[in-house]
Amino acid sequence: MPSPTDAPVDANTAATGSPVATSPASARVAADFGVPFDPARPPSYADGIKSVRLQDLRLDRVARMPCARDALLYGIGTGLAVGSARFLASRRPRSAGNWAIATFALTTLASWEVCRLQRRVVQVELERVTPK
Repeated sequence: MPSPTDAPVDANTAATGSPVATSPASARVAADFGVPFDPARPPSYADGIKSVRLQDLRLDRVARMPCARDALLYGIGTGLAVGSARFLASRRPRSAGNWAIATFALTTLASWEVCRLQRRVVQVELERVTPK
């Protein structure tokens, strides 16, 4: 009887033995960013840093990113509202600006993460339901 170490490693199984979510879409995304796609090895922070290019930060590209537009609009609106309310309450522009920027950053980050989580849940559900 062959031992577990002699068993061939499936392309969808990492070194830990846990399945890795792979799809043609994830391979395309990895190829778009110039990162070699290896389903047996999860991406590292170094891979992420290597994939960032200056042209990725252009405003027209950011506006096309999923969730970015909504997250930025929520952040701008909430930051403006909180900053304005703080200014009307305290009449100190510096304090109001600090509140506005902090609220913008936290709201943008939170709404970005919630949107990305929702998109991932839908993607996993579609991959589960779609016949192979």
